[in-house]
Amino acid sequence: MAVLPTDEWLMNVKKPPMELCEKLVPYFKEKEATSREIFLHLTRHGMCRSANGLQQVVQEMKTKRIWEKATEIYKVLIKKWNGPDIPIFIFPADWRNGRLQREFNGKGGLSYRDKLFLFLLPHHTKKEMEALIIHEYNHVCRLRRMAKKEEDYTLLDAIVLEGLSENAVRKYVGPSYNAKWTNYYSAKQLAEFWQKYILPYQSIHVTHPLYDRLLYGLNFYPKMLGYAVGYDLVNRCLQKRDVTFAKLMSLTSEQIAKLADRDVS
Repeated sequence: MAVLPTDEWLMNVKKPPMELCEKLVPYFKEKEATSREIFLHLTRHGMCRSANGLQQVVQEMKTKRIWEKATEIYKVLIKKWNGPDIPIFIFPADWRNGRLQREFNGKGGLSYRDKLFLFLLPHHTKKEMEALIIHEYNHVCRLRRMAKKEEDYTLLDAIVLEGLSENAVRKYVGPSYNAKWTNYYSAKQLAEFWQKYILPYQSIHVTHPLYDRLLYGLNFYPKMLGYAVGYDLVNRCLQKRDVTFAKLMSLTSEQIAKLADRDVS
């Protein structure tokens, strides 16, 4: 598989982006998801919601060779990591999403074991795209190694997943391309967050009402709470002697937390 021609899809459907999700139904066979369910899920993670102004954005993305650049990055990465060959879907990001703009410079992504979605805009540079693709493709590689089913993933699994991916960005692209939330808090604050917020709820699942609040730092929780703690966990591990990124990818989330000297009992 490769980067699919979603630019052509977007230019040819009458009612994008909702209508194009019908083309994605075959890629969600296991979940038996409808096009509307897929649309709601993708927009929740950063895909554009409205057709207003969409064709102009797509045309600008084509002019900036977004699809070609993503293909070049992916070909290099799949050889470097010897990773799985999966389909990649690129759609415009939701330029009206304030949190996406603040925390991720307007870009986003969504990863599965067998596919990957990228949400981009014309202003994103090739280096920014590389950071996003490395982050999301690292998710794919990690998910492939986990024995759990998606519905069994815990909050701890999620924050470690994000921590591994953003440390991969630091390693392969450079710290200047890390997300802003990697520098929000001090080491002392992150240790406190672990004890106060993550440790008591480490085993909750995505259906739990606190899951998203803790992962993203919603409501009155510190913003991007789970992401920041996960980045710190992995970074602490990598500072230890004889600990490599490849080794961490093969460890469980609990093993990584222990290696980072965090209590998991």
